[in-house]
Order: sequence, then structure tokens, then C-alpha cells
Amino acid sequence: MKSFMKTASRVVAALFAVALVTMGVASPAFADGATGTITNARTGKTYDKLADATADAQSGDTIKLGEGNYTLYKVDSTGHTKGKDLTFEGLGTDKTAWNIGALVPDPANYGTEYNGDYSFDGAGTVTFKNMTLRSGKVDYLGFIRANKTVVDNCVINGKTFYWGYESAEFKNTTFNPPSFDYALWTYSSPTMTFDNCTFNASGKVINVYTDAGAGNHNITVNVNDCKFNSTSFGKQALNINDSNMGNFKYILNITG
Repeated sequence: MKSFMKTASRVVAALFAVALVTMGVASPAFADGATGTITNARTGKTYDKLADATADAQSGDTIKLGEGNYTLYKVDSTGHTKGKDLTFEGLGTDKTAWNIGALVPDPANYGTEYNGDYSFDGAGTVTFKNMTLRSGKVDYLGFIRANKTVVDNCVINGKTFYWGYESAEFKNTTFNPPSFDYALWTYSSPTMTFDNCTFNASGKVINVYTDAGAGNHNITVNVNDCKFNSTSFGKQALNINDSNMGNFKYILNITG
């Protein structure tokens, strides 16, 4: 795994300079759904543990999450999420939270994907609705090896790299990255789409870059009707480095 990118060969400037309401990355309080009710919308069955709910779920099921903090970190995807399309729906960004990965990433694994979250390894389409997703500040965090991810009407606190390995879609989502750092990298997704999203940043926002998948295929980034709130002038909303893409390109579609 290559180290953090130090330079960018090409830059797209799309900076919207307005006042930023400072929002810090919330400290994850890890639980397995202990404080809220977990319900399978299809069957009506309730659970105390999120792992049990995903084990029973069929592909296409929606699991409704009550108030509290949830995670599947270190739950083996086999027998739980692997091969399934699953939707997780919370009560709102102020009531339901999902913690991505370890509470404190292992310093021995800095600069690698091994601080990431493998709980959806081999899953189909994973959708998160109406909740806050919490990540950290180090590189290579996120959900590793899910086919597709959809984030709808959520808040994402922290920095992430790994989303859907076929596509990642973010709708009506607010991003609060760490201070002076990116909200996310377009690292694992050949197609990444942002619709009506808001980014509250210190300058950097989206790093259009990969190393593991570079030179294998084109990467498309769609940005539709999004708002970039930044406290730093002279920084780019999208930072693009295609120096390692060979004959393949980044394709950007920006509207609104």
C-alpha cells in the first residue's frame, strides 16, 4: 500500500467560501445496538443485537435501528452480510449513530487498510438512511469490499476511503471531515456520486485519487447540486491526481 499522496498533478478549483459552522468528529461509543430497538421491517421481529438481526435477515431486508450507537465491526461478514442487499434505517442523525471501524485505530496499521471495517466484505448493496456515520482521522478507513454502498440523508463525521467497490452514492448527506483534512478519497469506487450533499471543511474536501485501482479502469465522479462550505481560501473542493492512471482517466461531471 502506497503512502499518503504528497503532490497533486492537476487541480480543479471549485471553492465556495462561506462561513463554516465548526463541527467536530464525534467520539464513537461502540455498542451492538444495546440502547435501542432493532427491528426487521419485513418480519417485525425485534433483536437485542445487530449481529443477530443481520444473521436472520434475507437479501433485500430493511433493519430499523432505534436510538443509540451501532456497529458490526469485527463481526464476520460470512453468515451475516455477505451476499446480501441490506438497508439500515435510523431514527435521525441526532438519535441513531453507526461507528465505522475501530474506536481507536491501531497505530501499527497506519497507512494501510487494516484499520478499516470488513463487516460488509462481500455484501451486495448496503444502504444507510437517517443516521450519523462516525469514522476517524487516519487514512484507509471505511467499509472494505462491499459491492455497492448508498448513504441517504445522513451525516458523516471523519474521513473515509473505502465505500462500494462497484459504486458509491451519497444523497442529501452532510460531511464533517477532520480539521484541515479531506472528507473522503474516491479510493475504491469506480463510480462515486454526490447528490445534494453539503461539505463543511477547512479547505480540502474530496481527494480524487487512488493507488490500488489506478490504471485498471476509468473512475467517474458525479457532483450534483452540492454545497462546499470552507473556512480556507485558496483550497480546492476537488483535488485530482491522475499521474498514475496510465491510459485511463478520471471523468468528472459537475452540475449545480
